[in-house]
Amino acid sequence: MFSKCSTLNKIFTILVIMTGIILSGCDKQLDIKPEKFISPEQLYKDEAGVKSGVVGIYRQLLELKRGDYVIVGMVGTDEAKMTTFVPTWGPYWQGFSAVNSYSPLMTGQNDVVQGFWSFSYKGITNANTAIRYIQKAPVNDGIKNQAIGEAKFLRALFYFYLVQLYGGVPMPTEVPDVVADQKGGLPKSSEENVYKLIVEDLQFAAANLSNKGDKSQEVGRATKEAAIALLGKVYLTRKDYKNAKATLEPLLNSPNVTLLSNYADLYVEANENNKESLFEVQFSNENNNTSNLANNLGCWQINAANLPGAGGHVIIPTDYYFNSFEEGDKRKDATFRSVFFDKDGNPVDYSWWADVGKPHVKKFDITKDVSTSGSSSSRNLYYLRLADVILMYAEAENELGDAGNALTQLNIIRNRAGLANYEEVHKIIPDQTQLRKELMMERMRELGFEGWRWFDLKRSGTLLSEVKTNNPDATPFITEKNLWYPLPTKEFQNNSSLLPSDQNPGY
Repeated sequence: MFSKCSTLNKIFTILVIMTGIILSGCDKQLDIKPEKFISPEQLYKDEAGVKSGVVGIYRQLLELKRGDYVIVGMVGTDEAKMTTFVPTWGPYWQGFSAVNSYSPLMTGQNDVVQGFWSFSYKGITNANTAIRYIQKAPVNDGIKNQAIGEAKFLRALFYFYLVQLYGGVPMPTEVPDVVADQKGGLPKSSEENVYKLIVEDLQFAAANLSNKGDKSQEVGRATKEAAIALLGKVYLTRKDYKNAKATLEPLLNSPNVTLLSNYADLYVEANENNKESLFEVQFSNENNNTSNLANNLGCWQINAANLPGAGGHVIIPTDYYFNSFEEGDKRKDATFRSVFFDKDGNPVDYSWWADVGKPHVKKFDITKDVSTSGSSSSRNLYYLRLADVILMYAEAENELGDAGNALTQLNIIRNRAGLANYEEVHKIIPDQTQLRKELMMERMRELGFEGWRWFDLKRSGTLLSEVKTNNPDATPFITEKNLWYPLPTKEFQNNSSLLPSDQNPGY
């Protein structure tokens, strides 16, 4: 909970860091180890401490994404839904399912609503502490600015989630606030001010982070290219298309990033942190560093000799998403599983069993002999990759009136998927309105289950209409108020700076 964990004077003595951090090397990967506790004064006293301290922020991103909160951005859309069985599993799962259906259990007391908020603010707290103490750490300016750049990138990432989901939120920074400490937290800031901080953080990160592939940095840390991509996404979300285009354009011809030639290769575990990837949440098979996503997607069988995975479980594609692919689109086979296997690799017919027999997502299948189970998966989760950048750039170009160049960028993504150019297949040169719709569809086909669909639909102003039409679980419930999540009830109980009127409309 933010009000308990975000005040600087409370967390100075309990800053989370990781032991055993690997500090450098061209083939080293960010290593998030089990936690221990140490004061910032003890930690940020040298270069090793500065680098290790920043890892505590990455740890909070891992914690946010390793469990059930990973569903945020996926479900409650036209792309993904809960299976029909989820609400029958008890009160927790009924609340969990409400994030998909927008039922009356989607309140400020909902566990996902509260948990996503809490974990995000824990990451912000760690980032604020790092920024404050690194500024006065006895290290050279290059190391200092790199570390602060990472902390600001991650702080921006967490705030970007919060402002899109909840609107204006309390906005603690590295600057101490005694009055806020006494009241249990800060008052609600405006969306405008939250976005202002996000942009400033990402501009600093883009100016100071190392390039992707820099041999002095561990794989898995934020890079200049990641900061640029996220900044472009923020501008796009704010409908600042001119800045979005100008920010994203350099990535299209960057020597450090390029599309993989085969879409399916993106989801081979051995290809994690590849040349298309800009930023990933780093999981491993070590205790407390694993992900539950494979289990939630129903692909938890690792003994299968052929295609590992069973049917059923928690999250499945909507029929709309599954049927959205053109004939010959290689992404469809790379994305979905329609044949299921038992733990010994024998085919199982689930066609009779409601949602269990429907196609499932296989992008994040666990890898045999690496992951120990579907609930303990070592598979990384993409946050940003170049294909996303190309489609964002196309969206900005289209909104600026250059549908021709937008179509060119769209066709780059289509061609990688094995499809001919849009105008050749559909026998039409799309205008701005047609292309606007097609780009949203293409984002779903390309980035499905990577956590962006809810945010894409909201940005495009189509969340209510698309969900009502294409997610039958949500059709009876979704209304205008669901463009926002409710602020958590516990936050009002513990932060006296918040007023009842600060709650989002309808809640």
